[in-house]
Amino acid sequence: MSGPPRLLTLSAPTPDALERASDALADQLHTLDDGAAAPAPDLPGATAPPGTVRRVLVATSAADAARWLRRRDPRRVFTAGPGTCASRVFLFSGVGDQYPGLGAGLYRCVPAFRRELDRCLRPLATDHGLDLRPVLFPPEADPAAGDARPDLAALFERREKPQEIHRTVVAQPLLFAMQYALSNALSDLGAEPTALAGYSVGEYVAACVAGVFSLQDALRLVADRARLVEALPKGAMLAVTAGADEVTPHLAPGVSLAALNSPGQTVLSGSVEAVEESARTLTAHGVACRRLVTTHAFHSTMTRPLTEPLEALLATMPIEAPRLPVLSNATGTWLRADEATDPGYWARQLSRTIRFADQLAEVWRLPDPMLVELGPGQALSRLALAHPGRPADAAARVVQTMPGQFESRTERELLLGAAGRLWAAGVEIDWSAMRWE
Repeated sequence: MSGPPRLLTLSAPTPDALERASDALADQLHTLDDGAAAPAPDLPGATAPPGTVRRVLVATSAADAARWLRRRDPRRVFTAGPGTCASRVFLFSGVGDQYPGLGAGLYRCVPAFRRELDRCLRPLATDHGLDLRPVLFPPEADPAAGDARPDLAALFERREKPQEIHRTVVAQPLLFAMQYALSNALSDLGAEPTALAGYSVGEYVAACVAGVFSLQDALRLVADRARLVEALPKGAMLAVTAGADEVTPHLAPGVSLAALNSPGQTVLSGSVEAVEESARTLTAHGVACRRLVTTHAFHSTMTRPLTEPLEALLATMPIEAPRLPVLSNATGTWLRADEATDPGYWARQLSRTIRFADQLAEVWRLPDPMLVELGPGQALSRLALAHPGRPADAAARVVQTMPGQFESRTERELLLGAAGRLWAAGVEIDWSAMRWE
């Protein structure tokens, strides 16, 4: 019998002592039935002195917990320490992986997340005419019902038309609001970021969290930017499993390098016809590629006409130097104060290449980095784990916080696991702020 997910925590002064404690706990759990599970239903109230070795796992039954703990299953059991997580880098994703019901479990259960998401959704509805609640939480994904279940029609791509949640004018403000709310909820737990990196519209979330824009101005900017994009001619984007040097000779006229994700992965952007021509040429040369689910050519020359209206909009807003280090999409390195406060930088961001591989190189050079992905799924985490500059223990340094659309793990389970892994890495979590309702 399964119940709600439960976080188990262990700590010990030495690795050998932790192994003995783990074996003893596994033996104890093995004797329990699932109706008498230990520990407390949701939160451990875990404390441990500095310098200890820590271990965590999340399970929905005593039997599962005993089995995973006895095997030290690396997919379920995480160990860290002694020491601290010196660099906590929040990664904010772009659009593409959102789905109806995203955040429903957290909205229902985590008061801080609900408060911060409402702070975004209310002004989007009243000031910008974007009522995102029916899109995000349709009747089949009501937050009162908890986590959404996988949409099999979407899985097998049998929808007659794209969902509303994938329209640019909806998707970008929605992903901004979701990730901003989760960032603040994690900070409430004591897991504040020490650095920030975003992908495409995720860079705007990073800038807002860093204090470059106020929340109200950032919502206005993202909503108006999405409307401007929506009015552009239709475009296409193509994911290519090859580096820029290999791809560039095969590009049709007008196709731009939209993103440099890794030495072996590039994203192209341009008109539908030009992207399709490039795809045919690349395929003929043995290069694998795949059309992305988008109706516009982000980060391409097709978005340059929006630079002037965006710059005019930004000129009406106060823009501050970042209070936290932020990585730049455009340069791939740390955003300078003069760049962050320049309206032209943010206006041109939409048409410039995303240098995410360079951003990841900077992240992995930080002391003791822990990467926390705040968007749905693991798109940015996978890029980080495949980066040539990753450390040997990279898998232990990347934390997922929200499920992808077709994952079986719930939002509650993933957030508990994320908080536990941060605690194991030395972050002193305020468990009292993680109240389930």
